[in-house]
Amino acid sequence: MTARGRLVRTTRWLALFVAIALVTIALRRMDVARAWSELSAVRPGWLGAALLCYFAILPLWAVQWHLLAPFAPGRPLARMFAVVSMTSTVLNTTPLLVGEATGVVLLVTLGGLSRAAALSVLAMDQLLVGIAKLIVLGTAALLVALPRWMPGTVAPLAMGVAALLALLSIAAWRHTQLARWAARVAAPRLGDGLASLGEALAPLRSPARGGGSLLLALAKKSAEIAAILCIQRAFGVSLPIASGVFVLACLNLATLVPVVPGNVGVYEAAVVVAYSWFGLPAEQALGIAVVQHVCYFVALALPGAWWIVRGRTEATPV
Repeated sequence: MTARGRLVRTTRWLALFVAIALVTIALRRMDVARAWSELSAVRPGWLGAALLCYFAILPLWAVQWHLLAPFAPGRPLARMFAVVSMTSTVLNTTPLLVGEATGVVLLVTLGGLSRAAALSVLAMDQLLVGIAKLIVLGTAALLVALPRWMPGTVAPLAMGVAALLALLSIAAWRHTQLARWAARVAAPRLGDGLASLGEALAPLRSPARGGGSLLLALAKKSAEIAAILCIQRAFGVSLPIASGVFVLACLNLATLVPVVPGNVGVYEAAVVVAYSWFGLPAEQALGIAVVQHVCYFVALALPGAWWIVRGRTEATPV
């Protein structure tokens, strides 16, 4: 097995271990009936605000992919919004890698990108997501005294982001040399593929496009934090902004590798563990976690489902 394969397998096992540990911690000595009763006092206005914050991720994501994709005058931003909405739906309802593969297919078929360009957009998106997660974790470390278990779990994420950054940087800045080398030692077709991929990684060579895309990735994380704070208010909980950053940091680690579709159970457990660090009763934390996950799913999975159903309906002969 290659070093990369060992790293992927280790990361998956680590994520599974963390998920099991979080679920165990969250459910121990918890009064589920009391947690359910917490839902009766929810303030709907704050829930609406949370839904809007989560929904704002989709247009930010669309602008980001529009910026990362090769320039095409005839490609409307609305089409990219449809692409990311349907990709988000699949990501939140299917196992690992299915959503990513769907995103590539949609970028090619609906977005009009070449296969190399679609793969480059996905790769750069994953890099930016990883960097944004590390920034969230770093910010949480500055604002909150982290639990002992937390810093050690950051290492796989940091290693993966560093490796992806190195590979994409080489491909972006040395694609001509790589293409020539591949054409000589392997096949001309491989050289052409590497050349196309390197050209499509142009945003990494552009401070404006690369920096703008990173800012959009951070804006998406900020929208998540805002949604988390709104849900706190919906339950009448008043905690500092640092709590929202910490909750998102825990979620970023717990859902690093999706071990179950939609991270059902894992998501709630991570939120419960995060709020227990701030002294909230487990029952109240569970109520917040369930509502937060529902809001996240409604805002990020249902819009794309509408496009998917609409596409199937239009394709069905009358």
